[in-house]
Amino acid sequence: MLGRMNFSSIEITWLVHATENGDRIVKNLVELFLLSKDSIESYDLKGHFGNPILFHRARLTGDEADKFVYSLFSSLSDTNKKVLNLELSKYLDEHGALYIRIDKQSLCEGKVGMSEVDTIRIRLKPRSGLKPHKKLEYYRRLLS
Repeated sequence: MLGRMNFSSIEITWLVHATENGDRIVKNLVELFLLSKDSIESYDLKGHFGNPILFHRARLTGDEADKFVYSLFSSLSDTNKKVLNLELSKYLDEHGALYIRIDKQSLCEGKVGMSEVDTIRIRLKPRSGLKPHKKLEYYRRLLS
């Protein structure tokens, strides 16, 4: 049986434009993924034409990271899990961190789905020391 992989950190980042309901995105992230509002930082940015943009980042460690991983993988559809499983190496960096992008608009509807456009970027950074093939095995187990 494959043991549990510990993560050194999980980072969730997203942008909120002036036309979007940023509070709804935060509310749904907190509810769906059992996040603490205290773990979310916000920064004011300006767009190309001076339009206001909010950059949000949540950084999770320890038990909060473990709960998030379980919530994320149990929320993905079977189709999303199959795509991830088939193309897993495409979503990994050289250190074994897994990058997933979920659709921001679907999240506003209370659904979790992968997307490449208008996304919430999630980086799962595993603790070092695990061999690359063991990381792959663990991710595949989460997807089954």
